[in-house]
Amino acid sequence: MIDFTRSELTHFTTHYVGNKGLGEELTINDKQSEITDDFVKDVLLRYLTSPFKTDIYYQFKSKNEMHYHDVHSYAQDLFSSQKEFLDYSKKFAEHLYNQSMHPKLKGGEFYTCYFRDCNVDGVICDAIGIFKTENKDTYLKVNNELEIECDNGINIKNLDKGCLIFNTEQEKGYKVSVIDNNNKIAECAFYWVEDFLNVKLKENGYFHTSNFIDTCRGFCEEVLTESNNVTRQDQMMMLNKSTNFFKGKDKFDIKEFEHEVLEQPEIKDAFVDYRKEYNDKMDLPTVDEFEISATAIKKNNKFMKGVVNLDKNFQLTIHNRYDLIEKGYDEEKGMKFYKVYYVNEES
Repeated sequence: MIDFTRSELTHFTTHYVGNKGLGEELTINDKQSEITDDFVKDVLLRYLTSPFKTDIYYQFKSKNEMHYHDVHSYAQDLFSSQKEFLDYSKKFAEHLYNQSMHPKLKGGEFYTCYFRDCNVDGVICDAIGIFKTENKDTYLKVNNELEIECDNGINIKNLDKGCLIFNTEQEKGYKVSVIDNNNKIAECAFYWVEDFLNVKLKENGYFHTSNFIDTCRGFCEEVLTESNNVTRQDQMMMLNKSTNFFKGKDKFDIKEFEHEVLEQPEIKDAFVDYRKEYNDKMDLPTVDEFEISATAIKKNNKFMKGVVNLDKNFQLTIHNRYDLIEKGYDEEKGMKFYKVYYVNEES
């Protein structure tokens, strides 16, 4: 949990980071922003901090001692002394500008903040905030003459890119929370998280839950296939059984999973082999017991639905009760079919 209820925004500055690859400028502000209006400060604080509410945490990757010009090093120095806040905000902006080379990357305002007394999972600590706005919304306003005017501005409900670096767990690369809501372009997907911040997911409940769900999905899609004499119906049943196993549980135990989900010995053996290969390929630790993350379950639910696409004419969604579905082949029509049993038809 991240709580800024009693936090104080002590330092704030704005620069503009353009696309270096397109020859756009980096505009540096030579002074900090003095926000004296309490309402503006409150709105700004909510805009910058309210999206960070999950249990998804990152940490900086191991430092390369040959390179000191990175977010990790700058943050470590800034936590030691805030007297050079403006200089370090410029260094953050310059570092981001140097990563902004892809032609599809958008320029935008770049904010650096310093917060005191943040509550992150029960630990009170300072935090450095780094944010970038890339999109503007059009809005209407009524002037003093009661006439309608149109303008462009920032939608305070949509934070494009953000990062909170908490001054805790320094020896593990700090505890970092990241938001990137504008990464739909494949070539730019890692620009904020990897190229600029150079962070990776912390090995916590979210990390382990997400990885295990990905393993289950991969197993069903790559091993439990029709080429291996497994019907699409059985594949979806295994996928949903894997998902449903996590619901209502706080802790994961591999033995319990194998007993409830991998009932057949041959399925269990195949899954064990696949999991080992998957973890080796992705360089993941094999953890058999961990805290289950509700955030990870919710985030992966959309990938775990049982959906059958029948040619381009029908789409069959199966939530459960696979025993009420039969698959067959009509010799006369020369076509496959599904037979579905139900009690009531709902509109």
